[in-house]
Amino acid sequence: MKISGLEYYTSISSMEPMFPDDAAGELEDLAEDLVFKALSLSGSLHPLTRAAIANVLCPMNSYYSNLIEGHDTHPIDIERAMKNQFSSIQKQRSLQLEAKAHVEVQAWIRDKFNQSFHKTFDVEFIKSIHTEFYKYLSEYELGFNSEKSSTTELIPGEWRKCEVQVGAHIGPYSVYVPTFMDRFIESYDSDSHLNKSKNRRVISIAAAHHRFAWIHPFVDGNGRVNRLFSDACLLYEGLDASGLWSMSRGLAIHEKQYKLLLARADARRWNDYDGRGNLSNKELVAFCRFFLSTAIDQIEFMSSLLDCDSMLERIYSFVDLMVARKKLKTECRYILEVVFLRGKISKKDVERVTGKSDKTARIIAESLIEMGLLKLENNTKFSAYVVNYPVAFSAVLLSGIYPNEKEMDILKEMGTT
Repeated sequence: MKISGLEYYTSISSMEPMFPDDAAGELEDLAEDLVFKALSLSGSLHPLTRAAIANVLCPMNSYYSNLIEGHDTHPIDIERAMKNQFSSIQKQRSLQLEAKAHVEVQAWIRDKFNQSFHKTFDVEFIKSIHTEFYKYLSEYELGFNSEKSSTTELIPGEWRKCEVQVGAHIGPYSVYVPTFMDRFIESYDSDSHLNKSKNRRVISIAAAHHRFAWIHPFVDGNGRVNRLFSDACLLYEGLDASGLWSMSRGLAIHEKQYKLLLARADARRWNDYDGRGNLSNKELVAFCRFFLSTAIDQIEFMSSLLDCDSMLERIYSFVDLMVARKKLKTECRYILEVVFLRGKISKKDVERVTGKSDKTARIIAESLIEMGLLKLENNTKFSAYVVNYPVAFSAVLLSGIYPNEKEMDILKEMGTT
């Protein structure tokens, strides 16, 4: 269909191929590698330790996803936003709210799966991600974040009713967006007989990431919703390692390549050797290769970072620094070592590993609670101490997750330099 000289897609066949035809089998190998390494990472830590680290990584996911949109919200400001400490400067406050919205939606998605939610490729679920994201933003922030002019109304959770052009790509005609999204669901639904293979479903997550961007179903927020949705799909397949790695971090690090390959996969097929659909199979294969390789790279990065010896070395160095600043006692290293390995430590074991009396051991443990490095399992007299990693010390204990200049700012802010 042509309107004002521009041609808009109206037929779902325009989106074919939905799944990449990779004769070399490279995508299959990458999918298998991703599954193996994600499961290995997930099983490398005690569940309590895994949960504590995943919690401190939530702001990181938000930081990188919004960075891709050109919104550089400092991790310190994200942490403040999570405590409802917002800047008096409107623009900075808007960035904080946007970042907090991302973190809240991540938690909302995880809660849905914890409540036995088992449907990712579902129209209402995708719409609800968009609704959840924007419900945290005021009318001002809605306008601040919108890609469109103020004359285009953004309705959270509703498909767009306007036409869009992103770079050289013209999205499907708005009237047909529901039809294209139905085809999207039908093609990638994990319940489909076409997607019974684990590897195929993993490849489908990569392919779906592009096809979602190609449809551009919402007025605004497509990039963030797309990445949140991909995270949900990885979670559904048990590949998120309980939140220990971030797809957005990898995509942000390789942002230019990410956006270039997304755009290239918009292209129509080049010739008869480029698949049988309207769009290029070769470019879809290239994007999926990049997506899966990036996921593997991030899993490997976190596996190296969370290696037992490396993590303990950073814990020891952190304690030494805090001892030098007279904020902790040397014996804290033994407590933090145990809770990293076992997830928690009893009060009796605190006495044992520190070699101190009950009173002194309790004072040492309370100093760690005050710094947010431990928390009580419950409020009983004999409650154990549970591992906890505050965002404040992420640049020390998980060094490398943010750009160097951001981590230096965090260290200065927290008085650790």
